[in-house]
Amino acid sequence: MKDAYERRALLLHLGDVLEALSCLSRSGQRYATLGDAIAREDSLNSFTWLGYLDAAMTPHQVSERATAAFFLWPKTLLDEDLNRPLLASTVQHDLFAGNAKGWERYVKERRTEVAWFAEGLQVPSDEARPESRFSRWPYPAETGAS
Repeated sequence: MKDAYERRALLLHLGDVLEALSCLSRSGQRYATLGDAIAREDSLNSFTWLGYLDAAMTPHQVSERATAAFFLWPKTLLDEDLNRPLLASTVQHDLFAGNAKGWERYVKERRTEVAWFAEGLQVPSDEARPESRFSRWPYPAETGAS
């Protein structure tokens, strides 16, 4: 039964993420950075997870990265066998590369409801940057193919 409550907590968090992105999309165009948007838009104040992100990101970057970080969550949370590492690793890679302190704060908050969140994942280094999703396209030709 505990598994159902943990999945519910993560689905509720996903709902908060979507709501925050909606608010950011309506107001974010007026601001150069996420930090500016958070400081000036009351509608963003209740989304603590935004405060853990790099404040220098543009609102557009936040939307792109959050979409990439969370798009697998609905299906993953509904799978019979929950892929716990996947839930955290996509968020870490897409939203917190190069932001170890923000990642630690985000994980601490998630663990108040889901104790196993991000177990086994290493804290990202502050030098890491998210790699482009297009950096490997087109895929290199296989070597040794006949």
